Amino acid sequence: MKSLVAALAAALFVSGSWAELGAATSHLPAAAAAPKAKNMSTGSASYTVVQRQLDSGTSVSEFVDASGTVFAVSWSGPFLPDLKELLGVHFQTMASPGAGRRSGRSQLAVQDADAVIVSEGRMGAFEGRAWLRSRLPAGFDVRGMP
Repeated sequence: MKSLVAALAAALFVSGSWAELGAATSHLPAAAAAPKAKNMSTGSASYTVVQRQLDSGTSVSEFVDASGTVFAVSWSGPFLPDLKELLGVHFQTMASPGAGRRSGRSQLAVQDADAVIVSEGRMGAFEGRAWLRSRLPAGFDVRGMP
């Protein structure tokens, strides 16, 4: 049991640098396989989806606009990625209690003036997504995020 707890803690705090939500893209984290990028468009706006597979088995997608800024992220897998790195300054929205917060047994949904963060799951099966309303390309549907 102690080894399971240690493995979970190690997976949650894997070092490496992510492109933070609302920031320019960055280099590949040490605990991820080579990224796969796919160019997409919605309405008149173009964006790129960069998908990364962590060694833990968790998949992370970064949605990058034409200026190189991450406007949304999503994750799915057996372990949470390092949300502090992934969400950047918007992690505080998730970490601090306040308005715009809903939570249930397996879901947490928070929002502030611009950021929306939804995280859900249970041990071994986590998923979530976060986006900045002000940066979403025209016609982008957050419900379609992987």
